[in-house]
Amino acid sequence: MSQREELFERKRRAMQLMDAGVSWQEANKQSGLNYSKSGIQRLYREWCKYGDEALIDHRHGHSYKATSDVREWMGERCPEEPEVRASQLTVEIEAQFGVKLDPHYVTVLRRQLGLPVPRPGHPGKQQETEPALREAEDTAPATESEGDFSP
Repeated sequence: MSQREELFERKRRAMQLMDAGVSWQEANKQSGLNYSKSGIQRLYREWCKYGDEALIDHRHGHSYKATSDVREWMGERCPEEPEVRASQLTVEIEAQFGVKLDPHYVTVLRRQLGLPVPRPGHPGKQQETEPALREAEDTAPATESEGDFSP
């Protein structure tokens, strides 16, 4: 078990103990945490509100914003339109879930979930236009005087 998983399990154990009526000091001690009173009580409030999502240790943001509902929705939405930009997804997520995520974090989530991430320049659109350009070159009339110009 990794350190992150172990910490998650200790936090879960402390929250379950506090939920059963055990004092914060005893829950802290039994679970092997060393949290302050305000720290463990804040974590308990978040756990009551967001469930186990609040226990995930993401040091660079608010893990509870990307709830399992948001992740599930992204898992359905992104394959439908793989070239959709992260900025567009943030607008849709905010409208549907009331959560404001940073577009960079949406890209990180896509990678974590194994979802398609569009590349800069929209290579999918470029590939669509290239055959059209080739067709235009093939059907363009050749000029008769090509190469007949004197210097």
